[in-house]
Amino acid sequence: NVSIKHIAEALGISTASVSLVLSGRAVEGRVSKDIADKIRETAKSMNYMPNGLARSLRMGRTNTIGLIVADISNPFFSNMAFHIQEKAESLGYTVIIANTNEDNKQMEKMIDVLKSRQVDGFLIVPTENGDKYIVQLVENKMPLVLIDRYFPDIQTNNVIVDNYKASYNATRLLLRKGCRNIALFTYKSKLQHIVERKKGYCDALKEAGLYNKELLFEVGYRDLQEDIHACLDKSIQQEADGVFFTTNSISISGIKELLSRNIRVEEDLPVVCFDKSDAFDFMDISIPYVRQPVADMGQTSVDILVDQITKNRPGMAQVMWKMSAELIEILE
Repeated sequence: NVSIKHIAEALGISTASVSLVLSGRAVEGRVSKDIADKIRETAKSMNYMPNGLARSLRMGRTNTIGLIVADISNPFFSNMAFHIQEKAESLGYTVIIANTNEDNKQMEKMIDVLKSRQVDGFLIVPTENGDKYIVQLVENKMPLVLIDRYFPDIQTNNVIVDNYKASYNATRLLLRKGCRNIALFTYKSKLQHIVERKKGYCDALKEAGLYNKELLFEVGYRDLQEDIHACLDKSIQQEADGVFFTTNSISISGIKELLSRNIRVEEDLPVVCFDKSDAFDFMDISIPYVRQPVADMGQTSVDILVDQITKNRPGMAQVMWKMSAELIEILE
């Protein structure tokens, strides 16, 4: 590795002069323009790379952010990661992305890995029982923002959508279409965003006097397609005439199962999905969906985190940055 000392020896000058120039302080250090130009040219020809770790130790920051997502294969999270990275880079930060695959142990491991890389702060989509790891970060006063999901009893900054309102409106749309036995397909989960989506569905139907707990179906993350298959059998037995899928992954698996049974989506069975899949663009039907402001969520989370980092004030208060999700109904 080429060091400042090697450049100084090659030019026959002091390491102090080389250091001043390569750190952008040539004028301040009164290094002449000719010498400064020679130092830069020599550094370039010798393929000199600054020691980022040493610089970080001097500054007390690494200008890196740790992003932990629940499932990078999910288009919602991969799209969000894209917007987070773009925003962070515009502010001079590098993003290190880690994936938990909805596994608590993996979340713990990824936090430890990113802490060892001395990231300046965390953006996290937490796992269902990952609250204890979030508490540890809060207690250590680590700059932190939770995205998409949050824990009501932990004081953190949270960037989420209004899941209750979005689900309430989605269910009301099915009611306006004449559906009276509306099934809900959701995850077996205690995570707050799933709880709120479930509650929005239940309240909309209770107001209409049409709530039926037998039409609320919960599926597992690990056995999604098998559970969807079994739950759809039960929904048919219950004579469901409309379906609300509460996540992107459930929507795709659900629609795939419906098509495999030759059930015409919308014509035979109206549905509403939470999030849009790119697969919808290749279908000859228009599927209503809840559109989350993914770009705004990602960019806002970066702004909040960088504010914590630069002003040295981890967000200890529970601050909800709640955004509206838009219900998209495509009319032919």
